[in-house]
Amino acid sequence: MAEPLPGRELAAFVTAVETGTVQGAADALALTQSAATKRIQSLERRIGQPLLNRGSLGVAPTAAGQLLYPLAREALAALERAETSALAPNQAPVLRIHASRTIGETLLPAWLASFRMVAAPHRALVAITNTDDAMRAVRQGDCEIGFVEGPTGDTRGLEDLVVAQDELRAVVAAGHPWARRRSVPAAALRSDRFLARERGSGTRAVATTTLAQAGIVLEPSLEVSSAEGLKRAVLAGGFALLSERTVAAEITTGALVAVPVGGVELRRSLRAIRRTRPALVDPARAFWNWLSGVADAVDSD
Repeated sequence: MAEPLPGRELAAFVTAVETGTVQGAADALALTQSAATKRIQSLERRIGQPLLNRGSLGVAPTAAGQLLYPLAREALAALERAETSALAPNQAPVLRIHASRTIGETLLPAWLASFRMVAAPHRALVAITNTDDAMRAVRQGDCEIGFVEGPTGDTRGLEDLVVAQDELRAVVAAGHPWARRRSVPAAALRSDRFLARERGSGTRAVATTTLAQAGIVLEPSLEVSSAEGLKRAVLAGGFALLSERTVAAEITTGALVAVPVGGVELRRSLRAIRRTRPALVDPARAFWNWLSGVADAVDSD
């Protein structure tokens, strides 16, 4: 019988797919890029074929990688649940969260830091993914709380909280003609290359759905599964529809400019979600109650 696939190799592969780069996987797993690469290559040797396509903008799963990815996610979640159930009584309980990228990379770190100051000792395990995968993880019990930022379809059996409001803008390089405008008409978006996040991204779903309702259909000339890869692509030309939150650092340095889109309402609600059954237990219950205060502040604005 074949030797079981080690969890560390699966983790390197899954994280590379979710971050869009091997370096992103290395950073998330506290590894060097070389170590992360070796783990992925070892997994590819076990499988007998490449799992990732490597390019200048990052990595994307091959056909084999697309088949393995959900199975690998399930295996890692099972390992995590087994580890959690085996915790000794004196070890901190675990708070499992899956967050879409805009929320997970720009808002969640500060929220967790503030919550930690008032909460009982716990260990937070956070997976940064897209809206579709965060929804799936909550439904399947892979996490207690998820964060989503776009149309989510069937919400039966779920409770949600609006934890922030956000607006998408046309993000371009500083040398782009639009960078000098106060706004760009929605119809003008057809005149340049649209660079987009992958299918399943809440950011992409909000942008394309809202524009389609206004009669403006955009087909991406490039799809990138990581925010960092998408920002690098924009620097080379074209535009992306992104939250200003995700490009704050690049706006500060002057590398990118976020221009409002005229004629359409590209605002969206960022939400926390949980299953209504079973009931949450601490620390997830305490964090949900803390998020209710965040939601109340949003409602009062």
